[in-house]
Amino acid sequence: MMQAQAKESSFDGSDTLLNEIFDFSAWDEKLPELAAEYRNAAPFPHIALDNFLLPDVAKSAMNDFKNMDWQLFKHVNENKSGNRNRHFPSKLDPVMKMLNSEPFLQFLNKLTGIDDLIADHDFGSGGIHRSTRGGFLNIHADFTVHPYRTDWHRRINVLIYLNENWEEEWGGYLELWKTDMSACARKVAPIFNRCVIFNTDYDSYHGHPEPMQSPEGLWRQSIAMYYYTKADESTRAVATDYRARPKDSSLKGFFIYLDKKALSVFHKTKTLFGANDTLVTNIFGFFNRNSKK
Repeated sequence: MMQAQAKESSFDGSDTLLNEIFDFSAWDEKLPELAAEYRNAAPFPHIALDNFLLPDVAKSAMNDFKNMDWQLFKHVNENKSGNRNRHFPSKLDPVMKMLNSEPFLQFLNKLTGIDDLIADHDFGSGGIHRSTRGGFLNIHADFTVHPYRTDWHRRINVLIYLNENWEEEWGGYLELWKTDMSACARKVAPIFNRCVIFNTDYDSYHGHPEPMQSPEGLWRQSIAMYYYTKADESTRAVATDYRARPKDSSLKGFFIYLDKKALSVFHKTKTLFGANDTLVTNIFGFFNRNSKK
């Protein structure tokens, strides 16, 4: 895993300079090498970067997860929690703003080769996630068009894991799958201050499908940022495309497909009527009792 040299910062959670959150100069020096690695990666363009945020910033942000207002998303294809609103506590807030800043967009442009990236400052999608024992996210390719801004085409995910002393046997590894869904091509442990960046194409299949075995109440925590470009005539609006794995039973595959179709209807409802994510659990949660058969 690529990493920058750690340095100390005077992070205090308010009016913080961008370079007191993220060491732009250190990462910029590595960009030619990182960009080549990113664009040549299999099964699709991606990279994992360790020691991503300045260490005390990452620690403060991790500790601030407990101060969030959480909403549970539990149905056939996922069991996790996300931020209920778009306001973040004092230590998390400047990190989220840095990740949506113009200098960080320029960093992503140089890394990925994708120009004119757009940040979602209103957090109509993305934010922070956590899950505990039994949590999972089935393999999927992400929705392609912003639910509330239909002229935005989703292009890049940035995931920052904030989990100290993560044990291998707990699972929760991010899996990147071959584009034909024949096999997992890479697994990435969700360890503290590791960032995974990848293209969100129509066949960028990923997730952490095995229910976690971590102790109850110990959280797998992550920041999840999504970036867009302006849509054009080639952009197809597709909802999150969940897929069964080769080892999944036919019955499980059927419920994954059925839940995916229901969620596609929900995604269209969000686009047309501005519906709230609370409906996901309230409407589709009843599928969950059949998902493990």
